[in-house]
Amino acid sequence: MADNAEDDDWFFDSVTRYKQLYMYNLQYPVTALDWINTNCVCVATRGRPTHHELSELSLPEKLCTSEDLALSKNRDFQVLSGGFSSSEICDIKHIPGTRLICSSSKKGEGHVDVLKLGSLHTDLIEVDRKLKNKKPKGSWSLIAVQDQNHVIFGSHGDNLCCGDVMTTDVLQDTCECSMTDKISSMRNVHPHTVCCCLTDGKILNWDKRENTPNVFDTGCDHSVQWTMDLLGNDMIQLSSRGHVQWIDMRKPNQAIYLNNTGLSTNDAQFLRIHLKRQNGSPDQYSISGFDGNVYLYSRQSQTPLFVHEGHARNSSGDPSEVKVVTHLHHPMECVILSAATDGSIHAWRQT
Repeated sequence: MADNAEDDDWFFDSVTRYKQLYMYNLQYPVTALDWINTNCVCVATRGRPTHHELSELSLPEKLCTSEDLALSKNRDFQVLSGGFSSSEICDIKHIPGTRLICSSSKKGEGHVDVLKLGSLHTDLIEVDRKLKNKKPKGSWSLIAVQDQNHVIFGSHGDNLCCGDVMTTDVLQDTCECSMTDKISSMRNVHPHTVCCCLTDGKILNWDKRENTPNVFDTGCDHSVQWTMDLLGNDMIQLSSRGHVQWIDMRKPNQAIYLNNTGLSTNDAQFLRIHLKRQNGSPDQYSISGFDGNVYLYSRQSQTPLFVHEGHARNSSGDPSEVKVVTHLHHPMECVILSAATDGSIHAWRQT
């Protein structure tokens, strides 16, 4: 248990540190998150060995708008639809403009399920079809959405597949690629290209119009594990030793910003970094996966602008054992959604 006096201080300080702070406890820990629209999120949780939940949740109305709503009847997450999976879901992506999501699970052998969210006729989330990986390697696939009809999925450099969500056909793949390294993160660049960060920090770019992906080195330390995020030409990488490097993709061999956060972890499975647009351009970034906190930084600073400590401070158990498993920035508002290993999920906007 955290020290009660310190907890009280944190709660009192939160009144001035947050514009909004909503803290909820789910029955099971979150394993994956993705936005469905500006008001709703899809949440996967780890439950019993063969019984894992998938839910479509609406967020509190006051949190999802920059307008000052003096009175709001909706101050809680509302379950809009839900379903179950026999295997723990590790990645989910919503297909924009549809009521479809794609999911990848631990026992899915790298294949991807296409699920229908609830409708006017049912509140169940159900598997509708499956995209099969042409070279399954026993690992779950990361997913990047290209458009309403196409997704790219895979776990390694040599098993990326571009699948048609409607027909389930695999249209292109990298099965002949010699780069067999495992992928830690994947981002869509434009309708033809996906960018992947390999676990050793190398970057793989795959243009679907070409058979062979392009692999390049950003000059990072390959002895540690890395993840990344990408917005336009701005790419940012984070290592398991807490090192950050910001790269202009037009000059990928030269970092334009370096930072040593002083954080470190031996378990990189929850390592996350996200770029955030500030006044139209990426200027801030957030990181998590080292402990029970989410850290927000600016490119103009080496120290955090803000630290969300709520998961550790509000934990009913040992706060040192709580770890943030993932976090997301709201598509429009300055809101962050974060989830931790103790089942807590927080939605917050700092002052």
